[in-house]
Amino acid sequence: MPAVRQKLHSSPCPDFRSQLFLFYALPDIGIRLTPFETSWLALALWGGAYQTEVFRAAFEAVPKGEVTAARALGLPAFQTFLDITLPIALRIAITGTTTTAITQFRSSSFMIVVGYQELTYVANRIVSDTFKVFETFGIACLM
Repeated sequence: MPAVRQKLHSSPCPDFRSQLFLFYALPDIGIRLTPFETSWLALALWGGAYQTEVFRAAFEAVPKGEVTAARALGLPAFQTFLDITLPIALRIAITGTTTTAITQFRSSSFMIVVGYQELTYVANRIVSDTFKVFETFGIACLM
């Protein structure tokens, strides 16, 4: 099952799908967001999900012997976490976190799609009122 989940999450632009879903589905339940707010919400949800997975894997990668040795020395559980588990996990998570942050930054270019959707919708409304197709979409293309 994890392989299937990973395959579903590794498509080129999951943030694009979630962005369109949020933009068109949220108004149906009464939540109205601007295209900018919808884009940032989608990007934050997507990046947060990936970062959570990176940190989960980093904490699972901490050698059990390290934790066992700290507990054998008499360190309390919270002290073991702060002094042993956390530093090792953060060191492991640095590469995944950096990669995810770069990918998230690169994927932010998909956020323009909602703006284009809105621009096309407004252009179609203007065309239906004025019947000036070339002028309207010419101006929309310049934007």
